[in-house]
Amino acid sequence: MNTYEEFIEYLKGWRLRKAIELVSMDTKEGINLLLRGLKEKDPIVKKGCLYIIKKLAMKGKLGVNEAKLVIPEIINLLGDKDESVVLQAVETLNTILTFIELPPELNGEITNVLMKTVEEKPEPINEYAAEGLAALGAKIVSIARRIFEWIKEIIAGKSERKKIASLRVLKEIIARTDNPEIMEEAFNLALDLLNDEDPIVRKSALSIIEVAVDKVEYISKESLERASKELGLSNLGKKAEETKAKIDNYLESPITEKPKLKEELEEYSVEVIKKMFEREQHPAVLELAKSDYRVLQLVIKIFLSEDLLTKLDALWVISNAANYIKRDDAEKIIPQLIKFLVHDNPWIRSTSAKVLAELALTYSSIMDRAIETTLKLLEKGDYKSVRGGIQLASALLSRVENLGFLEEIAKRIVKLEKLPKEVIEFLREHEKDIEELNPELKREISIKLANSILS
Repeated sequence: MNTYEEFIEYLKGWRLRKAIELVSMDTKEGINLLLRGLKEKDPIVKKGCLYIIKKLAMKGKLGVNEAKLVIPEIINLLGDKDESVVLQAVETLNTILTFIELPPELNGEITNVLMKTVEEKPEPINEYAAEGLAALGAKIVSIARRIFEWIKEIIAGKSERKKIASLRVLKEIIARTDNPEIMEEAFNLALDLLNDEDPIVRKSALSIIEVAVDKVEYISKESLERASKELGLSNLGKKAEETKAKIDNYLESPITEKPKLKEELEEYSVEVIKKMFEREQHPAVLELAKSDYRVLQLVIKIFLSEDLLTKLDALWVISNAANYIKRDDAEKIIPQLIKFLVHDNPWIRSTSAKVLAELALTYSSIMDRAIETTLKLLEKGDYKSVRGGIQLASALLSRVENLGFLEEIAKRIVKLEKLPKEVIEFLREHEKDIEELNPELKREISIKLANSILS
């Protein structure tokens, strides 16, 4: 058996550690093995090669020259008929963009490819492509400007899916960049979108501005003054008021220098974060999580642990940093958030619903899942499930106007034997929107509500 055959056997058996060892023995030969493997028909082989490239990039073992060789093959796989291969290709490309400084001409080509992927591919592929695009836009002014023009074109169009994905790019650029020029232009684009006719775009723009305000030192006084005025004129509710207050406080008392962290980031670990929670240093953990994504990943790891009290510490941080959570990590925490919707503690329920709704506003595929979860909980009919479903419904409808969703909720409410007080409050809160439903459903809701109040 020759080396390549041995390599393929390792990949087919998903013995990736052995495959990585084989690739690492000789750089030139290793790249040749990967290039040949990426051309194989077997999806398992292709995904194995992509996984290895990703790991090499993360460990600093993939140089610029090697990256230049594998990137064209990775781009080719974005057109693969197997969506799991396409998804792995996008993730691998994102990792390369994050860990390797590529030459300008290659960055330009990748930008075009990722824009096309965001526009043409389904979720979650386009959501991962948005992250890769943002990694480039956060670092390079010329590419950022191309992306901003592209976002404007998409927002002017009709595709809801494309709009949400492109706005994710803008949010990621703001979260990642430390270039004042890029931040300034991105921030002003978000301000422009506050006046868009599409309510989803307006809500997303506010969410983007929230992230920008956490990095206020990169934004000019003129833009902040404009933001304060725009937010004051908006009808986006409490969130807009809170964001305006943050900006006004900063304008009154500017921070000349952001406080430096006492420890180097590399020293942070799950145990260190837990100790900070024990000392009630939650705001400090939040600032760390916002300033470096690796800290937020540690918080997410704690949230997924077994200790309920520590989970809740992590949930507080997550709820205040939901705008920063990337697609992969969002997927990890969703099952736990859904479980918490039926918890007896009202803060746990409401906070979990809030995080799920924020993630849904950011990712179309998560919005679909959140809507499905709401309706399933209502269909179960028991008090805890109904209460959790209504909590999530309220959180979603406070962020997105969706009469069709409200109608589906109403259809399930009329089937309930008795309306809990939480459902009665929900119906009163959405009384005006319920008036827009079809007459028969509206009549059934009125009867159900009257009977529940009388009993």
